[in-house]
Amino acid sequence: MPALILEAPSHLLPAQSPWAFVRSADGQTISDSGHSPVGLLPVPGKGTEVVLVLPVQDVSWHWVRLPQIALRDRARLRAVLQGLLEDQLLDEPEQLHFALAPQARAGAPCWVAVCQAERLQAHVTALAQQGLQVQRIVPAFAPPPHEPTDAADASDAAPAAASLYAIGTEDDPWLVAVGASQGRSAPAPQAGVLALPLTASAAALDCVAQPGASVQAEPALYQLAQQRLGRPVQLLEPPQRLLQAAQSPWNLAQFQFANSGRDRLGQNLNKGLQNFLRAPAWRWARWGAALLVLVQLAGIQLWAWQARRDLQQLHAQVDAVFRSTFPKVAVVVDAPRQMRQELQRLQQQSGALTPGSFEVLAGAAGLGLPEDMRPQELHYENAQLRLGGLPQGSELLQQWEDGLAAQGLLAQWREGRLQIEPAQAAPRGSTPRGQP
Repeated sequence: MPALILEAPSHLLPAQSPWAFVRSADGQTISDSGHSPVGLLPVPGKGTEVVLVLPVQDVSWHWVRLPQIALRDRARLRAVLQGLLEDQLLDEPEQLHFALAPQARAGAPCWVAVCQAERLQAHVTALAQQGLQVQRIVPAFAPPPHEPTDAADASDAAPAAASLYAIGTEDDPWLVAVGASQGRSAPAPQAGVLALPLTASAAALDCVAQPGASVQAEPALYQLAQQRLGRPVQLLEPPQRLLQAAQSPWNLAQFQFANSGRDRLGQNLNKGLQNFLRAPAWRWARWGAALLVLVQLAGIQLWAWQARRDLQQLHAQVDAVFRSTFPKVAVVVDAPRQMRQELQRLQQQSGALTPGSFEVLAGAAGLGLPEDMRPQELHYENAQLRLGGLPQGSELLQQWEDGLAAQGLLAQWREGRLQIEPAQAAPRGSTPRGQP
């Protein structure tokens, strides 16, 4: 789906720093990109997903084992996370926002993303003031997917090779290591995201010195990364990096940030529905609702059966009247239509005029037809009178056609000629009156 990807400036930069943006028509390719103050960011079109990307300097990562609790109980889950991470955090837990990994499950280890709640709220509010409602919040870099195991944090696993990224500017270069152990003795599942200034000493880090580590650098830091890391570097365009971040399965819009806009409505509805379906106080209401639905279904079935029975009886009565009136007709397919045909046949045999007789149709056509509109052609066949040479679309002719309809005649244009016939004899699916 179309996406507008917005990367907020880092907390290390001035407050009025420009935002980076990427527009994608399909979420897979880049349509447009650039930098802009928050007040001049592009306006997304209808159906466009707005994705907020948090810079790597604003998010910290923590590997924890979740206890056996219901992850849907947000208040209890947040309290548990605060207790688990209290010794690892530099700020008060009440000032921070927590987000679980997409594959998190109770009783298993997982990654927890942590950022400043007040700053994140400021980003969301600033975008909302510009008419940009954020649907997803993703980190600029996230740990690689990890399948939780029953082993003790996979402590015997070998360190994985890192993916290194040099981002930023020449005045503020940063090195990001993704998916590498932060020490040779660290367990492999703890290979997360490490961000540090791109200095000459960064090359001495274990995650950088690993032979299999790949390095990508933004254009502004391409030569600097080669010099300070001493290894080949691939070019990484910043818009492509943001597009890759938006494709991440992570969504940091959890807890209090999930309670906004469309998510708030969905969560409130889900909470009310779960309460109605599970709460003991609503037990009799659930039984009553189920009984009401069953009664309604039974009533609908009974009404449909009665309607079908009445319709069948009506058809049988019409067929009986037709058979008693016209006993010579052996097969009854469409009783009303066959009855009209038999009546017209009897009228023709007796010499009486029928609604489809030439005299009746010609007399009705001549009555009210404007004097300056005389047909140039006249053709009669099978109770149908065709008039040629009349000006199609004339207002006076339209009024005359309305007069024919009042007499029970149907007037319709066919191949440039006006065809007049009894309305009851018109075939099903015929062209509406006045349409060529």
